[in-house]
Amino acid sequence: MRPLYTLVVAAALASSVLAPVAQAQSNPRQRVLLITALGEDGVPVDTVSPDDVLIREDGVAREVLKVTRSTEPVDITVLVDNSLASTRALQDMRLGLEKFVNNYAGPHPITIVTVADRPTVQVGPTTSKPQLVRAVNRLFVQPDSGATMIEGIIEAARAIQKRKPARATIIALTSFGTEFSDRGFQFALDELAASGATLHVLELQDTQRADLTSQNVRDRNVVIDRGTLETGGSRELLLVNLSITDALQKVGRIALTQHEVLYGRPDTLIPPKQVEVFSAKPTLKIKANTLQANRAPR
Repeated sequence: MRPLYTLVVAAALASSVLAPVAQAQSNPRQRVLLITALGEDGVPVDTVSPDDVLIREDGVAREVLKVTRSTEPVDITVLVDNSLASTRALQDMRLGLEKFVNNYAGPHPITIVTVADRPTVQVGPTTSKPQLVRAVNRLFVQPDSGATMIEGIIEAARAIQKRKPARATIIALTSFGTEFSDRGFQFALDELAASGATLHVLELQDTQRADLTSQNVRDRNVVIDRGTLETGGSRELLLVNLSITDALQKVGRIALTQHEVLYGRPDTLIPPKQVEVFSAKPTLKIKANTLQANRAPR
């Protein structure tokens, strides 16, 4: 009887954690948004009050009812540009990723995907640090290859949609090299919106550079620019590859430190066209996934 009792208690605890969010989203007079709050030093803030957050729907202010720290595990997908352009960065990517998975795997599941020529899953979602470290140590640069970062983001977002985690983030390590993806930026933005994932991008300066007039490269730049901004993520240019390790640790802290904002709204048949989230304090920067809020069914 003891195992059965344990299962019942675990199920009850899981229900109690997920119930407030589920109830809020099913209540047409309330909605929950995930936000990230950063201090002036760019470090995520642990405590946020309702007075710190401003939310507007179609320009009309809404009442923020409650802000709580989100504690659910984050489904993390790391996209690694192992194309020819990243040759000089490979060893530093390995070192940075090994420390990243050792620090953040468990309870957070991590997926590692390479994007040279085509997106390839090196290891599926797992909390096993040895398995992830083995996958990191097997990373290599694919000769005569270009990146498919847009395709990688699309496939990662679709996989997240199937898993349906409470929280998800995509972290992309990208070069400035050739982009082979043949789908435009809108495909990636639509899939990101549907997944609810936050996009973080680390751009490696010390890599080969492609022709900036290429349509594929322009599409990749739009996905990076709008995807990070509108999902509440981050975008950082790394001047030297030695900084990859520290940058990954910083992104990991930001991805995990999120808050659930519960706000009130009128009961109406017509959903708002635009949801905006602002900080009420000049010393606090607040980011939210408005891409999902403005595109996903409400």
